[in-house]
Amino acid sequence: MRRDPYRHYRRAMRRNWRTRHGGYPVIWPASYEPAAAIVFAALGRLAYRHRLAFLPFAITGAAFILAAIVHRHHPGMWVIAAVVTVAAGLVLGMPHRLLWARPARSITAGFLTRVWAACGISRPVERVYVTAVAVTYGGWLSAAIAAGPAEKPLPIIAAIATVVLGIPWWAHRRRRAKVRI
Repeated sequence: MRRDPYRHYRRAMRRNWRTRHGGYPVIWPASYEPAAAIVFAALGRLAYRHRLAFLPFAITGAAFILAAIVHRHHPGMWVIAAVVTVAAGLVLGMPHRLLWARPARSITAGFLTRVWAACGISRPVERVYVTAVAVTYGGWLSAAIAAGPAEKPLPIIAAIATVVLGIPWWAHRRRRAKVRI
């Protein structure tokens, strides 16, 4: 195999592209800038860098907003939300070996396999986690639609569920790898 004579040069240029004039600028805080603006800018950069870590809180916020809207206009829809949650929990939580056992269920198993593959969820532990999140938030959503999302125990339940279900999300290596890329 022949070596490329310019390989070292190209690698050095790739590694040193930031040090040239078109690289990342170094921003020094100006003396006339207020300290609060500097702090807010730093917090904004930090929040953008770790934006995937806030996804459990975004899901909880979306569930609060959806429950408030549906409770205000259609408070009887909690039955439909509960039925959909139970059906989704049964379909998502069903082991694939049981789904492939019968020909009638193989269509559902094939569909679920393609959906899991499209979402990048390949391991059974990840499927269990997604099922647990869907069932937990579906159950909370149906209770919040029936009673209202601001009723006494529901916000505390949502906060506890967000933290408990967020721990595997925050600790998962694939999310950390995606953020690093």
